[in-house]
Amino acid sequence: MWRAACLIWLAALTPAHAQSLLPLPYEQVEAGTRGRIDFSTLPDKPYPGYNLDQGYAFDGGLIGQHFSGQSVEALAKGDDLFDALGPGAATAPLKVEMGPPGQTLSISLHRVFGSNALYPLGPTGQPQPDARGEGMVSILFHRDICRFGLKVHTEYLDDLGTNAEHRGAVELRFLARDGDLIAAVHLDLPGGVSHLGFETADGAASVAGVQVLNRDKGGISIDDIRFGCLQNLS
Repeated sequence: MWRAACLIWLAALTPAHAQSLLPLPYEQVEAGTRGRIDFSTLPDKPYPGYNLDQGYAFDGGLIGQHFSGQSVEALAKGDDLFDALGPGAATAPLKVEMGPPGQTLSISLHRVFGSNALYPLGPTGQPQPDARGEGMVSILFHRDICRFGLKVHTEYLDDLGTNAEHRGAVELRFLARDGDLIAAVHLDLPGGVSHLGFETADGAASVAGVQVLNRDKGGISIDDIRFGCLQNLS
């Protein structure tokens, strides 16, 4: 899973940043960092779960919809509406912003993860079922990091009730504290849970924010985020 995804996203990095960010097995990110976001600060709650119009604060940062300076538009893909970035770039210093009420984030019990997971809410808004997982997630770290990992669930059942041919289009964007884009990683993920990991090529703490955007027809959910730097373990 990890190897196939990495072969796709390596080609998606812009030439200026092709050596700034590298793939790293999720297990190595997990073992080598202290930062944890498991969404377990709230009791497990089935759908529709918790609606988080003010975002989700964690030890080390805040999760919202987008960053200051960016605009968010509704993108239609078939019968689905997704959050997409519109005109405008992130500004310095990087600051996370929320979406309209019911269109930022939700947390609820996930049957595959077996615990609470994060759902970015799309343009149709909570509590509409088709809003779950069709928004965007922006994570702001109080201190710059050099390693980042997460688990992403993508799934869409066709008319026959299968997802064998399913591919989930997900984009991860890594930003510096001044709002500059370090890298944009485009992934084509199979149905199920993908374990993704990344590190800065020189090991320097230069990533202040991470965004997750998706075009997966079934929506995405996120859990078990890991972040930090190896040298911070001592």
